[in-house]
Amino acid sequence: MKELFLVRHAKSDWGNMDLKDIDRPLKDRGIRDALFMGEFISKNFEIPEMVLTSPACRAFHTSALLVRAMKTSYRMITVDENIYLVSFNELFSMIKDTDNRISRLMLVGHNPGITDLANYFMEEFIHNIPTSGFAYFCFDTEKWQQIAVSNLIKHELHYPKELLKNM
Repeated sequence: MKELFLVRHAKSDWGNMDLKDIDRPLKDRGIRDALFMGEFISKNFEIPEMVLTSPACRAFHTSALLVRAMKTSYRMITVDENIYLVSFNELFSMIKDTDNRISRLMLVGHNPGITDLANYFMEEFIHNIPTSGFAYFCFDTEKWQQIAVSNLIKHELHYPKELLKNM
């Protein structure tokens, strides 16, 4: 089995227009939401073994907060320069290149790539994975190179507003 978490970075701060896009930090709400989602993941899923993240400040900070809330090691985070603002095809290639010894992978990135890749696997179309939201996929295969719609066993979509509404 291969399990994939596609995470959109938490809510970022647009307050300083002098910052480059890659340097935008998280808002307070983004910090709270990322911690909340990390706790949700740790209670409802097996913890990912690896977190691949965009180098953007907002994505890296989201990754660190998720890992902290999941109470696991920051060493599981790998920054990949190629995740910053890439297409879903490029994200899909990165996932397929993952070492097969890894069973549970989390990828933290940006829209539209994250939502487009989620839509590739899901039957129902979603317009947007909200900030701090994630799509979870479980595939019946032992190789990342073989993940496909045809071996998708299960998928879920979760985001802070949806989870808080149901509490």
